[in-house]
Amino acid sequence: MKIFKYIFTVFVLLSLYACAKEAIITDSDFQKNLLAGTGNYQNTSHVWKFDSLIISGTPVKLSTIEKSYTKTFNRLGSYIDSDGYAGTWDMSSSNKLDITTTNSLTNVKIKNTYDIVTLNAAQLQIKITGTKGVYQYFFVISN
Repeated sequence: MKIFKYIFTVFVLLSLYACAKEAIITDSDFQKNLLAGTGNYQNTSHVWKFDSLIISGTPVKLSTIEKSYTKTFNRLGSYIDSDGYAGTWDMSSSNKLDITTTNSLTNVKIKNTYDIVTLNAAQLQIKITGTKGVYQYFFVISN
């Protein structure tokens, strides 16, 4: 009977120890999970649909075609958009989004760094300074 109690006690302690493991992720990893999924089963990418644009504080009226534009961010660091452009993405910090696009004809890479204003499970707002001032892009989750 003592052996049974000993084995049972060891089994219970091992079970509790195995269940207590919990991975704590960084803010940057959490932001990456929101942008592109966790990488787990059926959560390896997120599709973001273009919703609106503000240039230097002025809203821009978008056409139906522009409102159907999407960007798909894959958890492993690649992206593709609905115009056929592809490349890689990375977050150097929790509020910076680096997107590198590769020209399929010339193989030239162009890197843009966006400031992440808002990123949650439903929306993505990024901004960058361009030729006409500050461009603010608003996306909503599509999948």
